[in-house]
Amino acid sequence: MSTAAYTLVGPADPLPAATGNAAPDWRERLATWAGAALSVAVLIVVARQLGGGGIARLAEAATGSPAFWAAFVLTYMATPACDWLIFRRLWRLPGTGLLALLRKEVSNELLFGYAGDAQFYLWARRHVAMSGSPFGAVKDVAVLSAVAGNVATLAMMAATAPMLAHFADRPGAEAFVGSVAVVVAISLALFLFRRAVFSLPARELRAVFAIHCLRIALHIGLSALTWHLLLPSVPLAAWMALATLRQMVTRLPLVSNKDILFAGLATFLLGRAGGVADAIATLASLTVGAHLLVGAVAHAAQLATREERA
Repeated sequence: MSTAAYTLVGPADPLPAATGNAAPDWRERLATWAGAALSVAVLIVVARQLGGGGIARLAEAATGSPAFWAAFVLTYMATPACDWLIFRRLWRLPGTGLLALLRKEVSNELLFGYAGDAQFYLWARRHVAMSGSPFGAVKDVAVLSAVAGNVATLAMMAATAPMLAHFADRPGAEAFVGSVAVVVAISLALFLFRRAVFSLPARELRAVFAIHCLRIALHIGLSALTWHLLLPSVPLAAWMALATLRQMVTRLPLVSNKDILFAGLATFLLGRAGGVADAIATLASLTVGAHLLVGAVAHAAQLATREERA
């Protein structure tokens, strides 16, 4: 797929030339209803999460200096911003496409993995005119995101091997080893069958992979900075190590008790320093709160736009 093959069309513009002025076929209708259904699902999740005093808990957690909030916003925006850079390269996506990518991020986090990618694909079908389907590009970007995460995980495991050896005789060690084997197998399979898996040109694949690696590095560094601003008594280097370990743990597919494993690693690394657990919990709560706020606004705006077009 060449970059020139993609052209963005505005919300009020006609459908791509392939459909002309004819009424949308069943696939377009299905895309419309599927996108709306995902938006409604996110709003339902938001309402349930905010119920039972959720707003009060979020307001209570919303403390910190301007520097903390700046770091938090940058951390939250790292993933959608990097996604925007990717699709800007592939589709010449304008700044307004960032809203669709925010919906993608929120749907992935609040619903289930890759729900947001499916929704973004449906959005791209309606708003991006191209010679072929956007599915190949969306699929390649999602797969390369997983590959970058796997490569980063393996690199982190190699760097933290002495620490991980401390947990070799703990419960769940077999699942940990099995997870490593799965990560290696998936990464190796994708490399061996890359011609059958990927549809983008090699140059574009390398660029997308590099941006994903940048995203991971930014997320680790900014998360560590945000924690440090929340609890300055813990050195930034220690928070950096902890953020690296969290990134590694979240990528393990066969470990069901990821939170327990992460807590054990955090205790081993930082000891029982006062406030560490509270800082981690506070940032996690604020992240969920940001998902709820962004999800409510972005998905409500999408539904309102659909109503105006109807």
